[in-house]
Amino acid sequence: MISFHLYLYGAAKGPLKTSFEQVEERLKRLDSLYFEPDGCFVFTRASGCEQVFGMVYDAAGQVQYCDLRGKCGISTWQTLRLAIVGDLVANHEVLLLPEQELQDLQTFERCLIQSQPMDR
Repeated sequence: MISFHLYLYGAAKGPLKTSFEQVEERLKRLDSLYFEPDGCFVFTRASGCEQVFGMVYDAAGQVQYCDLRGKCGISTWQTLRLAIVGDLVANHEVLLLPEQELQDLQTFERCLIQSQPMDR
């Protein structure tokens, strides 16, 4: 597991290619996720060991970015990411906070995979 605070963007720090309503619908399908109408949500798994707080920001009919903070492993992250961005194949970016380090999504996910404990 890894602790993080980041903004999730679309390609070139642009908006995600999805609407607020689509994200809301996909997030509400997840077990252990509580979603508020203002776009705030919390997703908890593994008996509370993995928890991600988020906020969806939209304008002009598209989600501009998501603010995500929490601690989780790659499986939980991928479930949440898929609910946010849908099954669109796109070059997403993350801005790690407070470092303000911009990374592509694949680099961030490699860090999550590397933080997983090894099977013994």
